[in-house]
Amino acid sequence: MKLYELVMLFDPNLGEEGIGAIVAKVEDKIKSFGAELGKTEKWGTKRLASMILKARKLKSAYYVLIYFKAEPSVPGKVQSFLKITEEIVRHSLILAEAKPQGEIEGTSLVAEPGIEVVNVGEIKDVSAGEGSGES
Repeated sequence: MKLYELVMLFDPNLGEEGIGAIVAKVEDKIKSFGAELGKTEKWGTKRLASMILKARKLKSAYYVLIYFKAEPSVPGKVQSFLKITEEIVRHSLILAEAKPQGEIEGTSLVAEPGIEVVNVGEIKDVSAGEGSGES
């Protein structure tokens, strides 16, 4: 099973309760495909970089992120379902990078043994025995 992340954009005019109901429906559908749900993050309303013309000229959208672990055949089924769900303005479903347990709180979705996760900007300590690159 692989770790995936799904980002969905909603019309903010639907309201918190309406968006919450749709997110619950999407989570139930993901579970019905045999996936293991991870953390769900509601990022709230954010201004869009450009207007989405197909979605009633939206200038802002409500963002929701869902992590889930599934077999490789599941994302195609999820995307088919998302395409016919009218309330979802846009979505992106990608294979997520493996993260340590602490970064995806509330889930058991962790990096596989032997995979080292390094944060961007982190400087690794290089022992003095190795060359420093200077000649």
